[in-house]
Amino acid sequence: MPPIRTVIRPLAPQLKRGTCYVMFAFELGLSIDLDGASQMIKEGVERTRFRRNRKSPKYFDYDPPPLRVTQSGHQLNVAKFFTKPQVELTIFDFGACSVSYEVDISGPVGHLIELSEVLYDNAALLADARERVAQLADQIAGAVQRPRQGESSEDFSIYHFEEFEGDLSAKEILESFPAEFARLLRAESEELGDEEVRDAIQTRTTYGTSDLAVIDWNGALFFGSNVEDVRAVLDFCNVELLEMRFLDEQLDDYLERAYNMLTTGKKGEADLRRVARLQVDSAILYEAVENALKLLGDQYLARVYSLASQRLHLPEWNSSIRRKLDTLDSIYQKLSDMAGQRRSENLEWIIIGLIMAEILLTLWERFF
Repeated sequence: MPPIRTVIRPLAPQLKRGTCYVMFAFELGLSIDLDGASQMIKEGVERTRFRRNRKSPKYFDYDPPPLRVTQSGHQLNVAKFFTKPQVELTIFDFGACSVSYEVDISGPVGHLIELSEVLYDNAALLADARERVAQLADQIAGAVQRPRQGESSEDFSIYHFEEFEGDLSAKEILESFPAEFARLLRAESEELGDEEVRDAIQTRTTYGTSDLAVIDWNGALFFGSNVEDVRAVLDFCNVELLEMRFLDEQLDDYLERAYNMLTTGKKGEADLRRVARLQVDSAILYEAVENALKLLGDQYLARVYSLASQRLHLPEWNSSIRRKLDTLDSIYQKLSDMAGQRRSENLEWIIIGLIMAEILLTLWERFF
């Protein structure tokens, strides 16, 4: 009888020091005058720029730089941890706001998996974030163009691992315990299959030998120091996803209204103006979001943005929005052509009427 072999699985590493960032994105309006909003808030506000911890061109940054507002509050319990009493709100000129909480984390990876489960669709944090955004919206109401606060929101979590016990590198830690980190990213309490594990941790990039970023659709892992720029890019991607979703839903409504104008009733100048305004509103929001972040020249952050975009399916949202903008433009052209044809017909009838009037006037003068 052959000897029974016992496979001893190594214990998951212990995290000595780290931070979890929990971010929520909300819609505030069509656009925001950041200078006006800054004057209304006054305290605890600054312009957000990249920290530039690496050598990079000076021209890459936000355009324009958003406002960062630091607020104090009470600590919220999440699993075995508590949020810090400070909360950051980032206001973007294209009408969005991000709320970010920080949680000091340490201990076994199992505790972090439990934390990720609690953070997934966390009602308490979402309610607190929504209340803060509502208060902020009231405070800067004069700087918000066409305010709108919907029920939609987007959340994203970043787990920043600064130091683990032992001598393993970030790559060695991830490859030694892929199942644990996959469960952390997917907020899953149960064991995942091999394909799911590979899919969860396959999207990664590095800048140096001591750092590693792993990006998934619900969260990201970052091993190393200097997480600020990566966090800013991922926060923007989360906000961009919310804006793309909002714009896509808005275009669905606009297309239905424009189609009704095309197929029912008279097509006049008022209809053209309405469709043109729908076009302009959508195009302004789309271009503002697309051009808000300038990463030209910083290849590392450009890779982080590209990987996050793929995971959040931003290119697909982008293509859908472009198709709907083109369709809206096509409907506008049809309405414009129909209105032009109607004007031509009216002009022809006017000319016919004038000719008839001239003939009648001539006959009147001759016979009477």
